[in-house]
Order: sequence, then C-alpha cells, then structure tokens
Amino acid sequence: MTIKWTKKSNGKTYDITKCVGAVTWSGSVEQAAREADITVLNAPNDPNIKELKLNLAVGDIIALYEDKQNIFYGEIQTGEKKAEIGTVTYKVRDLMDHLLRTKHKQNFKNKTPEAITKEICKRYGIATGEIASTKKAIKKMIIDGSSLYEIIMIAYTKAAKTTGKKYMAYMQGKKLCVKVKGTVVKGYTLDEYKNITAASYEETIENMVDQVKIYSDKGKQIGVVKNDAHIKRYGIYQEIYTKESGVNANAAAKNMLNGVEKNVNIEAISGNIKCVAGDGIKVYDAATGLTGLFWISNDTHTWEGGQHKMSLELSFKNVMDEKEADSTGGSSKKKAGSGSDKDVAGTYTVISNTTIMRTAAGRSNKAVKTLKKGTTVKCDGKYTYVSGTAWYYATAGSDSGYVYSKNLQKA
Repeated sequence: MTIKWTKKSNGKTYDITKCVGAVTWSGSVEQAAREADITVLNAPNDPNIKELKLNLAVGDIIALYEDKQNIFYGEIQTGEKKAEIGTVTYKVRDLMDHLLRTKHKQNFKNKTPEAITKEICKRYGIATGEIASTKKAIKKMIIDGSSLYEIIMIAYTKAAKTTGKKYMAYMQGKKLCVKVKGTVVKGYTLDEYKNITAASYEETIENMVDQVKIYSDKGKQIGVVKNDAHIKRYGIYQEIYTKESGVNANAAAKNMLNGVEKNVNIEAISGNIKCVAGDGIKVYDAATGLTGLFWISNDTHTWEGGQHKMSLELSFKNVMDEKEADSTGGSSKKKAGSGSDKDVAGTYTVISNTTIMRTAAGRSNKAVKTLKKGTTVKCDGKYTYVSGTAWYYATAGSDSGYVYSKNLQKA
C-alpha cells in the first residue's frame, strides 16, 4: 500500500506511506461515496516526519495505491488528533461526495439516463468515464432540488424497470462511472481453508414485501402481485405501486417484492482489492454451510503492520440503490439526515417477529444483536434516516444500536 498526499495550497504531492500507521478503505451499496481513514503518526521530533511537515488540511487530496494501481482518490473531510504526540486520524471521502452534496433543478424530456448523466456532469465540470448505456428514453423527469447523485440514480431506476438490469454509480479516480451491477470477482474465492478467519450467518424479514397493489395515477386499483407462499407463512407486508407512463406496471411491481434476506459476515486475511460493495464473490465455508455466489453489500479493508485484512457483509441478492422521483419532482426519499427529537424518545416494543439492532443506521451495517417480538427497548430520541425511513438509536439491556423504526411501536 502506498499513500500519497497532495497539498491544495501548493499543488505538490508527497509520499507519506512511512508516516502512516494504518489505513481503512470502505464502501457500501447504500452509501455512494467510498471512504478511507488514515492514521498518521504525530511525532514532531521524528526527523522523517519533521522533514515532510505533515500539516494535512481539510480539502487536501489523499490517494491510495495497491501494487501501483490507484484504488482511491478523495478529499480530507476531518482530522482528529489524539494527543500532542501520538496519532492523527483523517477521514477521507471520494469525489462522489460532491455529487451527493450538490443540488440541482431541471426538467428533462425524452432523454436517456446516460444522456442525463453526461449533461449534468458537463454542467458541473465533473469528468466522466464509462457510462452504462440503456438506450431507454425517459419521457419526462422533473427534478426540483435533488442531489446530482440522486438525479442519476432516479434516471437509471426508471430504465431498470424496463431493462431488468441493476445499475451502480461510482468514482474511478476523478471520473464518475456508471456500470451494470453483476461483476463477479474473477480468480478468487473466500475459502475457510485459505483466507476466512471468521464467518456468521443471519436471516431477516425486516425488509419483506410479499404483496404489491398497483394503482392508476387517479388512485384506482388496477392490479396486484403477490407471493402467496410468503403471505401464508409470514402474513401480509404490502407496498403500493402507482403506474408510470411507458413502464410495465406488473414487471415494476414484481421487482418490489422482497423475500427473506440472508446476510453473511466474513472476516478474511490476504484481502483482495477487487472485493468491493456491489460485486459478486464466490464463497466456500463448510462450517456455516455457505457455498456459492454472494453479493458484497458492505466492505471494509484494513492495512496495518504489513497485513491486508478485510471484513465483508454478503447478501444472497444483488440489489440496486434505487431512487424514485415524487410528484413534486424531488427524490422520493422525503426525509434524510440525523437528529434528535424529544417526541421520538421513550420506550418501544418490537412488533415484528425479529428485528436486528445494528451498529449504525441501515441494513448494510453490522448486527449488534437480534431482538425478538415483544422485546422492549429505550430510545433517547436520536434518529437517522436511510432511504426515507427512520432508524432509532435504542438500548436493550447492555446493548445499544440502531433499530428500524417500522418494526417498533411506542409503549
């Protein structure tokens, strides 16, 4: 691993590899921007560090290289100094962060997702690499204050309903790229006899949808799709789909059905930089009975002491970060962000058969514990929205973490 720092104030680039104690590089299918945490030695009396004058500043560029290949290029967001002499940890985010934090308003007519992507990137001076072609023109798309990333994914979500493919936007260095999800890491298998050091397996119905009612734009029900076997076993978990012009309503509604989610957490040595969120990986682990192809939903790679380790959360299902436009033209993710609300605080009861408490909001994050129906938890009022739904920070016994709010009922 080689770490290079580009100082914004003078444009010069420095190799700071010898001054870095540890590097963590991570990503998630639910978090568009990849991140890196670098821990820099803070020893002002060390001649090597003194010579480099390591006054890294927010906005400076950090680039990571593995075997001379650039795997990350991003800007320093924050720096946390532990002590006068010790370490400083810098949090770095790739340039997708600019697309996530830049809002835009525009009406698009008869344009494909690829054309929309190239148009807005050109307007904001964002370089583009390979952009997936759909050849599906969108009749009308009204955008009123959505982020550039959301605009791109709203367009590709519309196309996906017709093409049946799943798409993913990502940064390759300074360039924005969009690809069809489904790449499988070649020539590499996670194997209990070679590289797996720990593995765990969980099942959840937190996100189950077994019935979707289809409505016209005038509010009249015109159809329904369902999974009878799941309804018989688990009861009804229903969503609503409103018919869109130029989209096969039955196909779109069927895409909304979601069954039992099976997630796997794996710790491995001799990490592989190709194992990133959104791609597929082959697994062989007799201890858990897991053998076959899985999809990486969350990845964390760590380099420390000359070793490359990785922690992966795997899913049986290849999913897309879908975004929808609502009737006002904004993203259908009506609520976002984090905060605290005294009305949220209180005691809640788990109303689903099970729900998983996680280290952070969002199903891509690691499980703290599984809570059974009837379990009571205490919420302090903190919440975080993911895809428009709140996750509450709660405590159950000696454990604390985030719980999906739809699976809770206030006592």
